[in-house]
Amino acid sequence: MFLLRWIGGWSLLVAIIALVNDVTHSYQSGAKLVFASLGKDWSALSPATLNALQAGVERLVHPALWDPVLMSVLKTPAFAVFGVLGLVLYGFGLYRRRVNIFAN
Repeated sequence: MFLLRWIGGWSLLVAIIALVNDVTHSYQSGAKLVFASLGKDWSALSPATLNALQAGVERLVHPALWDPVLMSVLKTPAFAVFGVLGLVLYGFGLYRRRVNIFAN
């Protein structure tokens, strides 16, 4: 439970940082608001790991998984991907309240 909340919290932090980065770059350039995709950010940070992921998925899993599924995830804005991931993980990591049912 703690690990899910911890990873979810860090994912939400990365989402906020990505959103602030996109807004800052758009403000500095004077253009309209443009959000960078997850694939663009990942390619800028570490293109070798992105290429290794593509080769591994196409070789070990199935080539059809890379193009329609993972490419659509990589084309979405980075803050949205990390935000949804963080909310889902944090939600699964919350403690559930026990309900005691007494039957007479």
